[in-house]
Amino acid sequence: MKVLIITTVRFRFNGITSVILNYYLNMNKKGMQIDLVTPNKISEEYKNIFSENSSKVFNINRKGNPLKYFIHLTKLLKKEKYDVVHIHGNSSMMLIDVLPAVIARVPIRIVHSHNTTCNHVWLHRLLNPLFNLCYTNGMACGQDAGRWLYGSKSFVELKNGIDTSKYLYSESIREQYRKELGVGEKVLLGHVGNFIEQKNHEFLIDIFADLLKKNSNYMLLLISDGALMESIKAKVERLKISDSVIFLGKTPDVNKYMQAMDILLLPSLYEGLPVVLIEAQSAGLQCLVSDKVSVESDVTDTLKFIAIDDTEQWVNEIQKSSATLKNSDRYQICLENDKKISQSGYDVTQNAEFLKKYYIDLVKGKKK
Repeated sequence: MKVLIITTVRFRFNGITSVILNYYLNMNKKGMQIDLVTPNKISEEYKNIFSENSSKVFNINRKGNPLKYFIHLTKLLKKEKYDVVHIHGNSSMMLIDVLPAVIARVPIRIVHSHNTTCNHVWLHRLLNPLFNLCYTNGMACGQDAGRWLYGSKSFVELKNGIDTSKYLYSESIREQYRKELGVGEKVLLGHVGNFIEQKNHEFLIDIFADLLKKNSNYMLLLISDGALMESIKAKVERLKISDSVIFLGKTPDVNKYMQAMDILLLPSLYEGLPVVLIEAQSAGLQCLVSDKVSVESDVTDTLKFIAIDDTEQWVNEIQKSSATLKNSDRYQICLENDKKISQSGYDVTQNAEFLKKYYIDLVKGKKK
């Protein structure tokens, strides 16, 4: 069986990439050929992962010239003759990826929703009728993300599974990474996410600046990079809080830096079911998130949802959470959270097995 995974976002440090890799690495690939199409050239580290498993990686620029992308993808699909195409995105703009699969007569065409809105809602709505005619199977990371893309049409929910063992609290790792960051005894607030409008870094910095006016015993760790990173750095400098903000950039060690954090902040303008929140709960972190994030993310009943536009409430909740920090209990919290995470369907091994069986059953059904 030949499967082609297509990602509509850059294959780098982000949520969709994490989901694709988690399932790829944990899936028993015996009897399968799983290839990948990315809109960017991937790192050597990622190349090695796929080459070790005899997978092909095709880089086709999706943004620069949509027509060229469409033609190139159609030719690839006709040549390789895949049984399944699995497209990861967040809107009907996946039409540009799924229509070539129709033309190439790929029998199983799965589209996978990872969010609850997109940047170009008008275009999403315009393309939706044709998009609905092109895919054979809908999938989503959660119910909210599914309803956003498919409306009343049916879809399969595949939760963003993680390897919880990677996030189990370790005091020695915490000490090592806090020493590296130069945090000392300060409360370390963390954020993991690309520097894009959706992640709302502007507001995050406003919150942190107001917090420091009340209490200077805080630092903020920002993990990842992106188009808006330089403008956020400039804002931090203007507010004269550079000594308290760490721009870490991309790292493969998010799980370890989470050990160093005390509280995770996620003031996003919108989210489907962000894998980073499942990871943070597995790491035993207190999580303060915007009320625009899907409540499905709260699998441990520990998340605190805060109004997206209320800076004062964010500051107050951070201070309240700081007052209740007990790292001596964190290992036990991790164990309890991981049990709930697995019971809620976020075990990556079980979900990878389900996904493989799903592919096989669909292909068998088409061949009958």
